[in-house]
Amino acid sequence: MPLLEDPIAISLGGFDVRWYALFILGGIIGAISLSFLLAEIRSRETPGITGDFLLDIAPPVVIVGLVGARLYYVLLKWEYFSENLGEAINVRGGGMTIHGGLIAGILMIWFLCRRARQPFFAWIDLIAPGAALGQAVGRWGNWANQEAFGTPTDLPWAVTIDPNRRPTGYEQNATYHPTFLYESVFNLANAVLLSWLVVRVPRTRWMRDGDVAGTYLILYGIVRFLIERIRTDSLYIGPLPAAYWLSFGMIGAGLLLMVGRRMGESRT
Repeated sequence: MPLLEDPIAISLGGFDVRWYALFILGGIIGAISLSFLLAEIRSRETPGITGDFLLDIAPPVVIVGLVGARLYYVLLKWEYFSENLGEAINVRGGGMTIHGGLIAGILMIWFLCRRARQPFFAWIDLIAPGAALGQAVGRWGNWANQEAFGTPTDLPWAVTIDPNRRPTGYEQNATYHPTFLYESVFNLANAVLLSWLVVRVPRTRWMRDGDVAGTYLILYGIVRFLIERIRTDSLYIGPLPAAYWLSFGMIGAGLLLMVGRRMGESRT
């Protein structure tokens, strides 16, 4: 996989628009579009679900999600940012974490659903496939920035990395596992699976609202844990990469969500 020669896509009057930003924007647009389509499909069978509500909540959810994604990254690298506070808002070179974005975004969705008296579990189901699609597109921003790659490899699809971007100890290696590509392909397949499940929920007796979101959390948690094992730029919390802890948490949350929904029904 070749290098992107220039990380800057467009220059307008001295203002540079980077490929990283365009991929993130493309992911956001893709996420909203897919979730809107699914909401419109579900509206035919689920009273109260409309695509209009999704469009209403999309701006605050996106903004809070982006803030959460950056804040989590800053906290993980606080030793650096505590001495360079001005860099905390400089996202042009990357530094956005999906885990932080998910946590902040889900909390915002819960708040907005509660305020509007909308079914929270139904909505996180509808938004989960869009989130997966957004990740699939947004991950290519890592390719543009030459980041989030794995250990050295000579596989035909290996990504070439500039000498000044290579990890310490691997300076002599030119090609690496494109872990961002692995995650992008998985997320694209996951978006397809989750979309199918969303349509099936009201038609399948054993499925419950929340199952799609639970499936997303479990599958992404497992795959991210496996991919993180060959990453060379992991951020750590204690002795383990931060993504390990969050992946364990996602798997546990997904199982708890799916089991808890059924236990709640059994008590009523």
